[in-house]
Amino acid sequence: MKIVTLALIAAGLLLAQDKKAEARTGTAKGTTGAASAPALPAGVKEVEPGLYRYTDAQGKTWMYRNTPFGLAKWEDKPVTTAPVVQPSVPVSTTDLGDSVQFERPTPFGTQKWTKKKTDLTEDEKAYLKKENPKRPASATKPDQEKPQPPDKNLEKPSA
Repeated sequence: MKIVTLALIAAGLLLAQDKKAEARTGTAKGTTGAASAPALPAGVKEVEPGLYRYTDAQGKTWMYRNTPFGLAKWEDKPVTTAPVVQPSVPVSTTDLGDSVQFERPTPFGTQKWTKKKTDLTEDEKAYLKKENPKRPASATKPDQEKPQPPDKNLEKPSA
């Protein structure tokens, strides 16, 4: 008797479950119209897997992509890239004869590096030329740039 009762309850639950599932899918299909969801038009070209390109009668190019949520549609506009302008960071140079020392302020402190004049990159050559436009890179020496301190041995204070 218990087995028959359990079998009837299970059958009732299974029948009730099917009716609810059909009712849910029916209402979902009724609320979602075909006009609201984009569909792939005829004459679409596949660019890569899941990505399609279509040109309409007005000459607009549309892109379509399959997503987990359905088909996404957007207008394919050419990307206009602005020229990349590097921010002007003040770089100071010190000529050390056969090499050059560069200093640049950064958020973490001053960055210093030294390179031989034969190994300079184009940017480093531009920094050096910008710092010393009138004279060639090898014209100055470090001894000429730094003033010499007075010799302490020449003057002795009298006590």
